[in-house]
Amino acid sequence: MQQFVASCVCCKLAAAHVQQSSTTYRQSSAALHRQLQPRRLARIRSQAKGTKHAKQARSRLHIYATNELDRDCEKEDSRKYKRTVFNFKNWAAHRSTKRYSRHLLTILGSRIVRGLLRPLLIVTAVSSVVAMYETLLESGFLGLGAPSLSIEATAPFSLTSFALSLLLVFRTNTSYARWQEARSIWGGVTNRSRDIFRQALTFVPGNEPELVDMFKRWSIAYSKTLMCHLREEGDVKAELEAVLQPDELELLLASKHRPNYVLQILSGLVESSCIVSPERFRMDQNITFFMDAQGSCERILQTPIPLSYTRHTSRFLVIWLGLMPLTLWKSCHGAMIPVSAIIAFLLLGIEEIGVQIEEPFGILPLENMCETIETNLNEMAGNNSGVSYLIGKVNQQSWHMRHEWEDNRRRAEGSHGDDSEFLRSSRDGDTAARDNSFATPDLSGSDHR
Repeated sequence: MQQFVASCVCCKLAAAHVQQSSTTYRQSSAALHRQLQPRRLARIRSQAKGTKHAKQARSRLHIYATNELDRDCEKEDSRKYKRTVFNFKNWAAHRSTKRYSRHLLTILGSRIVRGLLRPLLIVTAVSSVVAMYETLLESGFLGLGAPSLSIEATAPFSLTSFALSLLLVFRTNTSYARWQEARSIWGGVTNRSRDIFRQALTFVPGNEPELVDMFKRWSIAYSKTLMCHLREEGDVKAELEAVLQPDELELLLASKHRPNYVLQILSGLVESSCIVSPERFRMDQNITFFMDAQGSCERILQTPIPLSYTRHTSRFLVIWLGLMPLTLWKSCHGAMIPVSAIIAFLLLGIEEIGVQIEEPFGILPLENMCETIETNLNEMAGNNSGVSYLIGKVNQQSWHMRHEWEDNRRRAEGSHGDDSEFLRSSRDGDTAARDNSFATPDLSGSDHR
């Protein structure tokens, strides 16, 4: 009986600590949700009135109302804190052996624990009820005819645990594959944004600086527009006020599919420039990659893992964990309550991580990637004058070398004026071949003489 009371007190203190630490997150999430909810409902209701698709809009309204009942504001708000970008100090701490003690000491403040607080409390409550009943039964308070809830046969749990582990492994592996694909796509968007602006700096004629600046602005705008397109809380106007000009931003906000609009602008810039065909084709390949990346992101966002897997895994876990205390009483007695809570946390945590990373755009640090693109493109634009200066020096040296070689050739021809026409034509052919070798300067600094 004393073990049972002590276990109940420990679990109650832990739950109170976790609940107190999550109060601030709940309040901020609820306030944000109250601001967004009227606008979403008004938009759906306006579509449900006076349109030829009123039936579909009313269906959306019903689905929205159902989803709002299941919405966990605290959990949704905490996703932004998972957008981590590592540096060298973070990697050093990540590899440190002290991570074991650090992670154990911060377990009560974990967002996974806060997100799983309700199911953990339910499992703990079931364990407490079973422990109380069995304690009263053993003490004789319930009489001799009262049945025991304890199950001595553990074979059903041993057999089903294998199937449960397979479901959890499938869930986490598939979710991680989606997360990894999304991260690779955005890595490609970052690289292609740098590349298309590098091509614009190189291939656009120097007498069109406004065209180069437009390439920079709209390349930055694409990544930020795509980020807002993939997130519920995205604000295009706030992200692009400092990037685009007012008239450009107004036209962009008037479009329905804004990433498509940005790609149309980039295609128009390539077409209107005086870039020759091979380079224009390479730039168009980058724009095509942007379109493919956008489609891949939309596919990940709009298509979850088949819902049957998620539903069956959740039902399996709830039933399995709900019946588990019945098999632990004989071996654990009062310690069954914390043991059940720990096992529930471990298994539910695996499933929770898989659900969280299934939709990766809310937890990927897209803001940092967009800032990286903007910083790199602005730096490339600022460095362009220095690059042009260095390339100009190389071209000037090549020009002097070429004229020096031509002067030496003329002197040699003057000293051999009685050569035959055949030899003179041979020298002319050699001269033409050498002139062609100077058409493209060698930036490695090699000597042509």
